[in-house]
Amino acid sequence: MRCEQCNRKIRGRAYTSITGRKLCDRCGTRLQGRTAGIVAGGGIAGGRSTGGWYARVRRAMGRPPRS
Repeated sequence: MRCEQCNRKIRGRAYTSITGRKLCDRCGTRLQGRTAGIVAGGGIAGGRSTGGWYARVRRAMGRPPRS
């Protein structure tokens, strides 16, 4: 199966977005971060920066991929 965002091969379980798209862990993490940034009132710029921040935090904490 391939990620519907970046077209990379998905290893392990796919992240399913609220719209039903199948995403790899990297794209799913960025989507969650961007969504949080926009919901918090940051607009598009806040969503983009929060998406990158959230991905770096998950990587630094050594979080395993989502189930």
